[in-house]
Amino acid sequence: MRRRAALCSLLAAAAALQPAARKPAGARLPTRRHMSAAGGDAAPAQQQTDPVLEVERLENAIAASTQPEEQKELAEKLGMSRMSAEMSVLSANAAFYDAFQSCDVAKMKAVWSDSDDVTCVHPGHPLLSGADRVLNSWRALFASAGGMPKLEAQRQRVVLRGSAAWVTCNEAPEGEPSALEAINVFERRDGRWYMVHHQAGPVFVQQPPQ
Repeated sequence: MRRRAALCSLLAAAAALQPAARKPAGARLPTRRHMSAAGGDAAPAQQQTDPVLEVERLENAIAASTQPEEQKELAEKLGMSRMSAEMSVLSANAAFYDAFQSCDVAKMKAVWSDSDDVTCVHPGHPLLSGADRVLNSWRALFASAGGMPKLEAQRQRVVLRGSAAWVTCNEAPEGEPSALEAINVFERRDGRWYMVHHQAGPVFVQQPPQ
């Protein structure tokens, strides 16, 4: 019953969404988001290697190498870099759910790319395109819901493809079976992951644990 109540609450909130008018092209305020790697001003010089770039470099090095010992050493480094890169994607995914649970529009805006090709599909609703429409949909959702259910991202799986990555996960109320399935797609720019697509849909058939 608690699972159904949480799902009904989320679907009822989503039902209040109305297509938002787009702002004039010149209305968007200048942004400093792409100057930041983690919310603040970018450092003059990066001291640490970007793990995402390192994954690509090591994959190319392994493909070019003809020495088994060298390939083994590179593969070990690749495993560590891939783990770090995937953790950075999961961190961006966690920031999205933090913004969702706190109903914080500013946090949600910081999660998303500000480009016009971002997309979002709320449960039971058609596709929304463009940063303004997507952000306005979250603003309307937060205002109408009276508080969002505390969803946990369970069974997260990361797929990394260069400067793009996506996370598939189950969205579930705390301690309850999954209520929604979601996919969150991210694009990496200037050393940071930005969400470019979110889609969630209800689950009506209980899935066995994996």
